[in-house]
Amino acid sequence: MTTRPKPTLNLRSLILIFVLLSAVATLVNSFWVMFKIQKQELIEGALDVNKNYAARIARSVEQVLDADLDKLKYGAAGIGKAFGDKSALTREAKRLFEQDASFNSVLVAGADGTIIASAPENLQLNGRTLQHKEPLTLRTPKISNAFRSLSGNLVVFISQPTFSTGGEYLGLIGGTIRLEQSNTLQSLMDTNVRKDGAHFYLVDAARQVLYHSDPAQIGSVRGTDLIASASLREASGTLQAKDEHDVEMLAGFARVPSSGWGVISQQPLENIQAVLRRTMTKVAQGIAPLALFGIVLIWWLGARISAPLSRLADCAKRLDMPDSYARISAVPARYFESWQIRRALLLGATLLQEKIGKLNHQAHTDALTGLANRRAMQDVLALWQETGKAFAVVSVDIDHFKRVNDTFGHGVGDQTLRAIAELMQQNSRANDLPCRVGGEEFVLLLPGSSLHTAADVAERLRASIEAASIETVGHITVSLGVAVWCPNGESISAVLERADQLLYQAKQSGRNCVVVEHSSD
Repeated sequence: MTTRPKPTLNLRSLILIFVLLSAVATLVNSFWVMFKIQKQELIEGALDVNKNYAARIARSVEQVLDADLDKLKYGAAGIGKAFGDKSALTREAKRLFEQDASFNSVLVAGADGTIIASAPENLQLNGRTLQHKEPLTLRTPKISNAFRSLSGNLVVFISQPTFSTGGEYLGLIGGTIRLEQSNTLQSLMDTNVRKDGAHFYLVDAARQVLYHSDPAQIGSVRGTDLIASASLREASGTLQAKDEHDVEMLAGFARVPSSGWGVISQQPLENIQAVLRRTMTKVAQGIAPLALFGIVLIWWLGARISAPLSRLADCAKRLDMPDSYARISAVPARYFESWQIRRALLLGATLLQEKIGKLNHQAHTDALTGLANRRAMQDVLALWQETGKAFAVVSVDIDHFKRVNDTFGHGVGDQTLRAIAELMQQNSRANDLPCRVGGEEFVLLLPGSSLHTAADVAERLRASIEAASIETVGHITVSLGVAVWCPNGESISAVLERADQLLYQAKQSGRNCVVVEHSSD
């Protein structure tokens, strides 16, 4: 009967492998948690920086636009008193144009949208009609979205309504900010330059780009840009999303209240990941020497812990040797578990040597079959009980053996018993103990066997006997009962009795079968 293969790993290797796996798992988990936390902190920090950056630029843009509206408001109040004087309107338009770099052009239009006066004169706007009549209809201060002017330039138009001293609506005065030309707004934006792929841009309510660090982007429309949409929908906030080039961005945004424009400050997520990779690489380089020292220390401790147990395991293989007691005593017990194992082995070696001596001086075999007799069986059971070795009992009885004796005589009956004994030995393992305990009654003891294993052995024995052809008699069968004894359980005699009862159940069930006790699991 085959046994389980010998393990290839020893305790030292197991300790080293277990501790190393634990250390690696802990290290990997720590790295992962550190990575996740650091990444989240870097992302949140970048989002906050971008949000604050966008908010600052939005405030600056708001201040510029408010200042422009105030200048136009002042001019509107002045020309409202002399709206019929074209030269006065021209002078006011020229004054606003030359006052500073706020406007790239200034014009005065009547209530019907006809341009009455403008500056500079080279644009030749007088007499032409405004493209967008919305400011005339609303009759309120207005900051437009970007559009192509009469001169073909991409501009934003800022206007103030003009009223007479009697409150009659006369028209408007407005200034254009050319997006591709130098002006106060453009200068403001140019002072806020970012690096390493981080940048900001300005969009109007129609998602047209008013300013961008890449001039080629000015005038483009961000129709599907989630970040641009968020900047126009909310007063301020942050968002991690892909831009128009499908690049993952960390963005902060803020809205310019007076115009409804959105300012977006963003940087690629890859920037954060590159910083994170550099940080984690430095952490790994710092931990490596300590990790190497830890591995060496673990190996040394594993060797120290396992050395006594390894020596005790070697002694356990030689318990039957005369010097086993001295060899076990020489093993140092540095901790409680090794002391307990050494004590148990010393007790086992003592008992084993005593029992071996007794068994060698006793007639411990059955004269007819050569199997262990009842006395030998009782001695072995007592030894196993003292050492706490669990075992299984297979009780065997030949079916209708009386007929064999009555039909063929006792000589053939003895021959049959010897044949059964030989089959039991053939179906037993090296450590199993087949016994003859009565006339046609046999017992097979299986040390350390589970109920399932014992049942398999019993079934193979039953089938082997049934298949065998015995001279003169031919084929016979046996009935078997299987029970298991465990330390700290019921008495051995109770287990033997239960095995006999199971055998009788097999007889009552029609013979030639195995009856196994119910498992307590």
